[in-house]
Amino acid sequence: LDNEGHVIYCGPFSKVLSSGMRVGFVCAHKDIIQKIVVLKQTNDVHTNLFFQILVSKFIEKYSLDSHIEGIRELYRKKCSLMLEQMDKNFPDYVSYTRPEGGLFLWCTLPEGTDMKSFIAEVGKNEVAVVPGSTFMPQQSNPSYSFRMNYSMPSDEQIVIGVEKLSKVIKSFC
Repeated sequence: LDNEGHVIYCGPFSKVLSSGMRVGFVCAHKDIIQKIVVLKQTNDVHTNLFFQILVSKFIEKYSLDSHIEGIRELYRKKCSLMLEQMDKNFPDYVSYTRPEGGLFLWCTLPEGTDMKSFIAEVGKNEVAVVPGSTFMPQQSNPSYSFRMNYSMPSDEQIVIGVEKLSKVIKSFC
């Protein structure tokens, strides 16, 4: 809501259609849109035209609402599977979120865990997690957390990945 009572609504298509597709939308008064266009042009010339065309054609041809409901169900199942595997395999001293949406789980290991070595060992086991320090304003501050994504891996990869990750956790903590 701006000073004159106008509503500005914006959102991405990246998590709805394809995570690498950096296309979004803005709904606002036309005068505000014009100012946003000028501001955006100071950052880059324009968003990838091919991706803009793909998004436009998708919206014209398919029901975006039906698509979103379908992927919500898919991600809900993947999240449940990952949580089920974590409940089964992770030691009690590992805490993790139980999200109501989104694509990620946030896990925290005991304080004092050597996270740099932990992340390196996880990578050697062909599992990828994102260190919590990546999301901190001062990345040099200690973090004993990491982020996991359940949207991309197959169900089989989720099961195998959590088992491998659990073995690394048990060897480090």
